[in-house]
Amino acid sequence: MKIVLAVDEDKKTIVKKTGQSAYFAIYDDDKFVEVVPNKHHDGGHHAHRENEEHDHSEMGHKEHTNSHRKDVEALKNCDIILVQAVGENMKEALESIGLKVKKIRQKHGATADEVVRNFLDGNI
Repeated sequence: MKIVLAVDEDKKTIVKKTGQSAYFAIYDDDKFVEVVPNKHHDGGHHAHRENEEHDHSEMGHKEHTNSHRKDVEALKNCDIILVQAVGENMKEALESIGLKVKKIRQKHGATADEVVRNFLDGNI
């Protein structure tokens, strides 16, 4: 099973907000495979100017979700992503590429290794 986690710049600390993570760490069961950059982190809407308006219409929602989908395309061969918090658009994008989204809590671990171990041991 390929497991994905949203991690910080150090590539191992769990990030609370999935869309704002610097990287996604990918594990094949308990073995670390690679990290892929979260394209949304630097070039996505989180980098927008303060005065820029967001489009909250249905079309804006679809465009936003599609933007996330392109950002997470590298995760499409994975099975599940373990997240503390995920926005609606990011969640839709992750599910649209076939990822199961499962919520975790801080008590499940501060690092990707800890969370994966707890998940595989059935503690999540």
